[in-house]
Amino acid sequence: MAAPLPRLDSSHKLGSSLGINSRPVTAAAPAASGELAAVREQKGERLGVWRYSTQLNEQLTAGQRALDYVDQLSGQLIDLKLKLSQELGQRRVDRDDLSAKVADFSALWTARSQRTGGSVDGRLKFHLSQDAKEVFRIRGLELESLSSGQAETLTFYTGARGTGPASVAVGGGISSENLLRQFNRALAPSGIRTEADQGGALTFSVAEEALVSLQSKLAIRGGGIRFPAGQANRLKIESEAVAISPASWGVDDHASVRQSLQKVVMALEQLEQTRAAISSAMGEAKLAIEQLSTMDESQWAQSFVGDFNGRFNQSSDYRFFSDIAPALMGMTRYRVLSLLALR
Repeated sequence: MAAPLPRLDSSHKLGSSLGINSRPVTAAAPAASGELAAVREQKGERLGVWRYSTQLNEQLTAGQRALDYVDQLSGQLIDLKLKLSQELGQRRVDRDDLSAKVADFSALWTARSQRTGGSVDGRLKFHLSQDAKEVFRIRGLELESLSSGQAETLTFYTGARGTGPASVAVGGGISSENLLRQFNRALAPSGIRTEADQGGALTFSVAEEALVSLQSKLAIRGGGIRFPAGQANRLKIESEAVAISPASWGVDDHASVRQSLQKVVMALEQLEQTRAAISSAMGEAKLAIEQLSTMDESQWAQSFVGDFNGRFNQSSDYRFFSDIAPALMGMTRYRVLSLLALR
C-alpha cells in the first residue's frame, strides 16, 4: 500500500524560497544581508521538511498502533488454535474454557476501531489516513439495471447534517463511468463513496461510525420506474461481511470445534496478510522521511508535481479518478487563489 505523499505547507514564504530578503539592505553590509537571507532560507526549508516529517511520523505511529493490535489478535488466535486442537483429542470438550477464550477474542475484535484509531476496517484492510470504511450494498441499486431501461431521476436522502436531497439521473443507456461519477458527486457531501467492485457490482462505503445512523435514515424517491414516486422510501443496507466472525465459532461438540479450528486457521492467515501490508506501508513512510531529509522544499514540490502528473495520466480507469475526486471536491479556482493569497 503506497503511503500518501506529504502535503505542501503554506507557511514557507515565497520570498525565502527565492533567497530574497524582505528588509531594506544597505550597501555598507551586503555580505551580512546575504548571509542572513541564506540562514532564513535554510531555516524555512528545515521547517518545511520538519512539518512533512511530522505528518509522516504520525502515519508511522498509526501503523505501529495497528501492528500492535494485529499482533494481539494473532496471539490470542494462536492460543485458541492450540486449545481447539487439544480438545479434539479429548473424549469430552471443555465447552466453558473454549467459550471463554472465544469471548475474549470477540471482545478484542469488537474494539478494533478504538484500538487502532480507525486504521483497520472490518475486512482487515489497513488505512494510513485512519479512515476505516464500512462497505455495503443497497438492494435495488445494480449497475446493469441503473444503466439500461427508461431514464429516471433518483433522489437520495441521507439524513447527514448539513446535506439535502441528492439526485442521480439513471437509465437511457448511461455508461457505468458516468453513473459512478454522478453517484460520487451527489453522495460525497454525506461522506459516501461509490465504486464498482471486481465483479462490476455497485458498492458503497462510509466511515464505520456513520453506518448505524445511515442505516436508519437512508431513503430514496424515484420516478415510478425503478423506485416509487411521491414519498421517499427507506432503503435497506446490506453490509459486506467482515473478515472474522467469532460469533460463528461453535464449541459445543467435536464437530463444531473442528469447524471452528478451520476458521481460526483462516483468520490467522488473513491477519498475516494484514501485518505484511502494514509493515510495507510503514516502510514506505520511513523511506519518504529519509528522502525529505536530503531535499529542500522546492525539490520536493517539483518531485510531487511530477509524480502526481505521472499517476494522473497513467490510466483511463474511472476507479483511479474516483480515488482523486473526493480530495478535489469543492476545490474551485477561487478557493485556490484565496489560499495562495495567504502566502
